[in-house]
Amino acid sequence: MNESESPILQSLRYYDNLRLNFTGNVTREAESNVDVLQDPETGEDIFLCHLSGLLPFTFGDFVPSEISFLDASAVVLAAHQLNVGDGSILPILNGLNDRCKVRFTTEFADTQFNEGFALNQVVTQIGRKVGAPDRLPCAFLGAYGSAISIPTSIVTGLFGFPQVSGSSTSSDLEDTSQHGLFARTIPSDTDNSIPTILYLREVLQVTKMAVIHVNDPYGNAFNLGLRNAAREYAPDMKLIPIPLNEGEGAERIAIEMFQETGYLYAFCLVFTDQIHDNLMTEAYKMGLAGNGKHTWFFGGSFVGTLDNRRFEKGSVLDKAYHGVGLIDVTSGFPGVPTYDLFAEELGKLKNAEDLQYLGSLFPKYDHPDYGSDPPFIDSDEFLSNPSISNYAPFLFDATIALGLAACSAISSDGYLDGHTHFRYLAEGSFTGVSGKVSLDPETGTRDVDTATYLVYNFRRSNVVDPKTGEATVEFIPYVTDIFENGNWSEVRDFIFNDDTANLPPDYEVDPAKAEPDWAIRILVPVVIAVAALIVFLVFFEWRRKKSGTFWYVKEGELTFSDPPEIIGRGKFGLILKAEYRETEVAIKRVIPPRRQQKKDQEKQGSDNSITANGSTESQEQPKKENLGLQSVNDNGILVRRLSMAGSVETNESNSEPGSKKNGRKSSTSISSDEVSRKQLRKKFIKEMRVLSKLRHSCIATVVGTYTALLVRVSLNQNSFNVLLTRCCSGPCV
Repeated sequence: MNESESPILQSLRYYDNLRLNFTGNVTREAESNVDVLQDPETGEDIFLCHLSGLLPFTFGDFVPSEISFLDASAVVLAAHQLNVGDGSILPILNGLNDRCKVRFTTEFADTQFNEGFALNQVVTQIGRKVGAPDRLPCAFLGAYGSAISIPTSIVTGLFGFPQVSGSSTSSDLEDTSQHGLFARTIPSDTDNSIPTILYLREVLQVTKMAVIHVNDPYGNAFNLGLRNAAREYAPDMKLIPIPLNEGEGAERIAIEMFQETGYLYAFCLVFTDQIHDNLMTEAYKMGLAGNGKHTWFFGGSFVGTLDNRRFEKGSVLDKAYHGVGLIDVTSGFPGVPTYDLFAEELGKLKNAEDLQYLGSLFPKYDHPDYGSDPPFIDSDEFLSNPSISNYAPFLFDATIALGLAACSAISSDGYLDGHTHFRYLAEGSFTGVSGKVSLDPETGTRDVDTATYLVYNFRRSNVVDPKTGEATVEFIPYVTDIFENGNWSEVRDFIFNDDTANLPPDYEVDPAKAEPDWAIRILVPVVIAVAALIVFLVFFEWRRKKSGTFWYVKEGELTFSDPPEIIGRGKFGLILKAEYRETEVAIKRVIPPRRQQKKDQEKQGSDNSITANGSTESQEQPKKENLGLQSVNDNGILVRRLSMAGSVETNESNSEPGSKKNGRKSSTSISSDEVSRKQLRKKFIKEMRVLSKLRHSCIATVVGTYTALLVRVSLNQNSFNVLLTRCCSGPCV
């Protein structure tokens, strides 16, 4: 602590005391987010915008997180510089107090990194009364993680309060229907994934990697962002997601899943030092870390995990953490002028009066793990190294963004509603500690082109414990690569777990599971495809033949009388009566004999006629090889003709082939003069496939075929008349 330093945060003390002493005089217009109070010295109205910070000072176990105390200090410093127009860090603030009538105060709530607890804090604050000692907020800052910002920003937005985060990156927060008044001074996971994939693929030449991520909105969104970025910028890169669930043994299960991949690279997105330690311990036990073969990278949630920690030399975590990497958007780093100015001004708060004031703003818990007094403020290290928190500059810029927007949006009579406040916030831009701050007017997310990304390489450094004299190690982060304007540039070598800068492979090939050479990989699928095609064609042909053979009638299944009984004549021969499986059937030739002549057909047609009882006047005794028929009824009317093309027609019996009716040529059976016998047979088979499936009360059933003979159920005179009566509503002519 620097006792000689004069206090800095005088403006905040002044407005806090003024608000407390004149609580009864505070007013607030309906739907406005600023308190109005008269200055007792000048009589002029003072417009107070109260900023509430939502930060995880603890993680539900009363163990304080130094990063959050540092982040809160950055918010307080920003609020003070807004009040007094201090441009020592950001020139845009010079003289702001003369141009802006709004003044700012702050308070902080511990979210304990728990959604329910954080929501309770928000609901309590927005339920306060105007003029009460506990102040109504004007806007919210935070929260630290997306899992907290998602529910809290829904509530703050519903009640008309803008909320700005410097650390929540989930792409889900860009849903303006749910988070209409949420903004952030950090890019989203979707944008953060692009530089990450470009570094891993282009710089380290990684093509296979496991992504171990916490199973929450942050982890799931970042994993999805990585996959989308890989699909666009590294299509040959294969990522296998491994969600880390809650519960005992979750870390071991995740590491077992990583082991099954056979990959040598892991990208990890989890929270808390304990979970990181558990994962790396399990990985070491299974030979997946600390063996010189595997490479581990982490996302932004790893920030601070190894800070101010020492490990026993040669221990599991010493071996496992050595050579790990962190890829994250940066809010600045030493050597950048604006960042150095920020660190300098933040260090000036290390005076007794300002530390006491900061202590009054921090949460207090009467617990031995936390301490009755706010922790860290009495430590010589507190505020001396702002680099331990990558988010402190982002939150500083978030506070400045809210302040500048409030100064621009407030009306002349001091009215400031949340929607107008947010519009000015999203549309504004300025140069902050983290670089140019420009937000998307629709989503409120920071433009990725204004952000800078760094790769940190953690290397062990041997340290002797001054108290015990034992050899220990601590890990020093070295910046190895920087991403600006869409490109990565190298700063220094990245040292891997094997203590070399040689790029390690991303996949360990097991000889027993070695991939075949390219020829086999090409030929095997081709052979399988050809074999599958052959099997398909054989099966198809078998089914086709099978579907066309069930209607074949074997010769031994037909029984004729001796001599065969003639029941009619068809185009190509006689129609005989037979018995098939105890059923009377009619046998008719439908394909002409090979040597039958047209004149024989005509002669047979003129020499034979059918009597009413179905017998013929011809005295010839037919043989089975001369079979053929065309059915007619007792009045000489053709009931049904089966053409070789498969059509079914009804015509008058005196219509001759080739004659004309109604100006059109009548349809006839195809003769051997028109097409070859082979074509007739093909058409006949096609027709049989249809006829054999026809089942109707008005159609004489076709049983099957024997060579070129059609076999159908025989109808006697009585059954034929019944059929006509049932199927004809009028004269059947």
